[in-house]
Amino acid sequence: MFSSGLQALSVQVLGSIFFYIVSVYISKDDFAIISWTNAVSIFITTILGVGLEQVVIRRIAASQRSDWAAAAYFTHSFIGFGATFVFLLLVEKITGSKSELYNNLPWFFLAQGLIFTALPLKQFLNAKERFAPYGVISIISNIGKIAAALLLVKNGQLYLNTVLIILICTSAIELISLLVFVLTKTCLSFRFRFSAYTRLVKESLAQYIAVIFDISLSRMDWILLGIMATGSVLADYSFAYRAYELARLPMLIIAPIILPRFSKLLSINNKVDIEYEIYIQSFNRSEQFLAAGIPLVLNIIWSPLLQILTKGKYGESNSAEFLILSLCIPLQFFMNLLWSLAFGAKKYKSVSLITVACAVTNIFLNVALIPKFGGAGAATAFFATTILQAGLYFRLVRNEIIKLSLLPNLLFIADAALCYLLTSMLHIHFLLQLTAAVALYLLTAVFTGLISKQHVRNFKYLLAE
Repeated sequence: MFSSGLQALSVQVLGSIFFYIVSVYISKDDFAIISWTNAVSIFITTILGVGLEQVVIRRIAASQRSDWAAAAYFTHSFIGFGATFVFLLLVEKITGSKSELYNNLPWFFLAQGLIFTALPLKQFLNAKERFAPYGVISIISNIGKIAAALLLVKNGQLYLNTVLIILICTSAIELISLLVFVLTKTCLSFRFRFSAYTRLVKESLAQYIAVIFDISLSRMDWILLGIMATGSVLADYSFAYRAYELARLPMLIIAPIILPRFSKLLSINNKVDIEYEIYIQSFNRSEQFLAAGIPLVLNIIWSPLLQILTKGKYGESNSAEFLILSLCIPLQFFMNLLWSLAFGAKKYKSVSLITVACAVTNIFLNVALIPKFGGAGAATAFFATTILQAGLYFRLVRNEIIKLSLLPNLLFIADAALCYLLTSMLHIHFLLQLTAAVALYLLTAVFTGLISKQHVRNFKYLLAE
């Protein structure tokens, strides 16, 4: 947990601090350019990945003889990144576009592409449950990123171009550091075997379309807002969305731990054993206890705290977007558990169908709602799609893998919503309201038996097994 947490801390917390500094000290239009080009770059690298990421993790975690998959993935990523970067540069030169969005895209892709190239090395270590090396590398990189941003702020030189230079340099440092560590501290061979690589690609193609559509669920709203709305609207929404992503930090710590465990558990029999079922039920209940409390806390402090931290630039202007997005947090925690079970059981086709259906729905909803409601419309589209996706995953897992109970999830959400409504009627300072709401939430959850010591023990057992 600690080692995995290092990664999530560096990527999410420290990364968010960097983008917070950037959002405060550059214009909303420039922040919108950064958000849009990053979203497009992530979308491109996902297409280049051909769905290999999770297949490689599952293979390496399930068998000691599958380390070659990481080397094949690294070669694939390096060639794909290099060819695409050259292509984007040529397109930008040939078209001669005057749009800042498109002119900056190749260079933001360079920063994202370096991270993409390092991903196979990171996933190789994660599959071996060696989370600390990348965690340390990423923490040093992100601290350097923050220090550079603060230095530029002090000297009055934090601009779009200097932010870009920071991103490219730190991405390169992470790639080089990971490569050096893997070469010197592991036995991974980088010998490329074409026949083995083709088998790996064939396996990943079963879920390739799902991977593409999955990233569209989290970034297509950004891309469409950049095309259909103003820079200010995109800046408000992307700021709220980054906060929403940061709020899922506990899930991001847990996710790389449970996937290898479920892959091993379900490698022989695609059904969960009856004696193991109690641990997964407790795991879900403990996660939901935390997941429902996160939006309760954040929506109380959002507007008053952000007004102070961003000097009035964000807070009130995007409180509606964040409220809607935060409602997805309990659903996201639940979906991560469901997806890990489904993927570990090799339900690739079913996962693909669910993802494609939800992504298409999301695109249609965004196109319909963004012109009229802007960022709030994009958030509503995302929330509606998340409900649909969670429902479809629940049906798949309940019918084919394990009969999870949905009642605790609903009760935790209802408890948090009631605590929010009751304390909001008090009209007191937001910190006092926060204290009252958290105390009430904890008391009601414990005294009604929604959460108990045994649930927590089972949760810890599953993670520590």
